[in-house]
Amino acid sequence: MADPSDGPRERLRRRLTGFVDLVRSHGVPVGVGAEVDWARATSAIDLLDRDGFRAASVATLAKSPDDARAVLAAFDRYWSLPDAAVELPWAEPETTPLAPRRRAPTRPRPGPDVGKGDPSPPVAIPLGTYSASAPSAAHPLVPLTEREVRALRRGARRFRREMATYPGRRRAGSPRGGVDLRDTVRESVRHGGEWIDLRHRAPRPSRAELVVLWDVSGSMREHESRLFGLVHALESSSRRSRVFAFSTRVEEITAEVRRFGYRRAAEAVARRIDRTDGGTRIGRSLHEFSERYGRSLGRGTTLVVLSDGWDLGEADLVGDELARIARRVHRIVWVTPYTRRPGFQARVGALRSSLDQIDRLLGPEDFESPWPLRPFRP
Repeated sequence: MADPSDGPRERLRRRLTGFVDLVRSHGVPVGVGAEVDWARATSAIDLLDRDGFRAASVATLAKSPDDARAVLAAFDRYWSLPDAAVELPWAEPETTPLAPRRRAPTRPRPGPDVGKGDPSPPVAIPLGTYSASAPSAAHPLVPLTEREVRALRRGARRFRREMATYPGRRRAGSPRGGVDLRDTVRESVRHGGEWIDLRHRAPRPSRAELVVLWDVSGSMREHESRLFGLVHALESSSRRSRVFAFSTRVEEITAEVRRFGYRRAAEAVARRIDRTDGGTRIGRSLHEFSERYGRSLGRGTTLVVLSDGWDLGEADLVGDELARIARRVHRIVWVTPYTRRPGFQARVGALRSSLDQIDRLLGPEDFESPWPLRPFRP
């Protein structure tokens, strides 16, 4: 009986997994979730359609323009090889660090003689299972300078004042509220002492309730240190605030952010959100957030979403979930690191489908600037 491991199906599987392995060697952080998405995409298209196969690979494996260029380079290099080159030999074994609470298996890395007849055994990684070559999801948050931290805190305080919905201690003129005797008497002088127009005063809104949803997926990695500085500043500006991190699932990190100062909080949050990448599911994360924490939202709550809008899920689901949340909250503010770049347009699917639900579209630069916040006009 023929060995099934030598059949065409097994050879194709090794060929596909070898491509994912090569993409990772080009520095693209392909997680298990992205690998599964790519496998599903390849099963739904004609593999003989080279252009379609290339487009599906970029759409599912790349998380940024740099990743897209690396995937294209790996694609052209790998799929130009003959079919016999299914297995990639490796040399110089080393230990690959893994996520916490998991034992780190050993995996060789490519040596300088790849493809030159090295007798070392090949490495094949099954699709959809954990792989030692999958990148570690560590989120090392590089601390910002003291000047940058102070600028973000000033911007967060301005933002809190603009989004204030809860009354503070100070009172101001208002069409409702208790009668202001002093202003009423002053006004009566203009009418010969007659109390014709009663003046009122009420507590002035000076407190804001902020709920921050921070995207910590791989596509946000180059911006996460700066955005965490903003997250910490927003949480510090209001006692009525909660912070959640999401990529493929949602977890609350309010305690880690609130318990310590900026630098120690960065270390605590980096340990808390250290897990294997799996792409970004903004729509699913918003749905999970709404189901688990929707009841805590109120008409005085401002929802702040920090994300670039790259979503591997259904883009329309993001708009639908934000519309559902918008009926409960005061305002929805979206912060993306690309807003103030020249030529920026909200073309990313998740962001484009959410424009009707977003009250303000900002960038981190708006908080660092000494001037009032300038919302982006799409």
